[in-house]
Amino acid sequence: MTDISVSDEILESFRKFPGKRWCLVLSRPRNEKWAEKTLAAAGIRVYLPLMTKVEMHNRSRRETRLPMFSGYLFACAEREEEPAIRANKCVWRIQTLSAAEEDSLIRDLRAVRMCELQSADHELTVNPGLQAGDMVRIKSGAFRGYDAIVVRRVDALNVIINLEFLGRNINMRWEAGDLEI
Repeated sequence: MTDISVSDEILESFRKFPGKRWCLVLSRPRNEKWAEKTLAAAGIRVYLPLMTKVEMHNRSRRETRLPMFSGYLFACAEREEEPAIRANKCVWRIQTLSAAEEDSLIRDLRAVRMCELQSADHELTVNPGLQAGDMVRIKSGAFRGYDAIVVRRVDALNVIINLEFLGRNINMRWEAGDLEI
C-alpha cells in the first residue's frame, strides 16, 4: 500500500459523516477490545487504536496488539445510537463533543492512525506527558485512587512519584501509563 492510499484511507475513515458525530467512549477496565467488537456488531462505526508490542520469550518473538490508550475508544454514531452505546456492558461512559472538539478529535485520530500503522515497524510508547511537580492519581493496584506528586521521570515508561502517609513521604517508581493528571 502506498503512502497516498494510506493517506486517502485515513482521510476517508476519519471525517464528519452526515447525521453522525464522533464521541469518546470510556470502557470498563480491560474491556476495550470487547467493547469495540460488540459495538461494531451493533453497526456502530468504532475505532480502537492498537499498537504492536513485541516481547521475546525463550528466544521466540511474540507480538501482541494492545490498546494504545487504556480505557478509551472512539465511536461515530447517530444521536439515536448513543443509548445503545451507553447500555453496552463494556462501556463505562460516553462523552459527546462540541463541534470544535469533534474537529480536533478527527485531526488527532488521523495522527493516531498513522502512529498505529507505524507501530508494526517501530517501537511505540504511549504515556502521559508527566513532568516533575505534576499532581497525579493512581489508576489501579493497591494504591488505586491515591494522589501523588511526580518527582522525576526515570525513562519513557516510568516515573518516581511521592506519596504522603502519616506525615511521611515515600518515593516509589511507578509506570506512567498507570497515572492520570
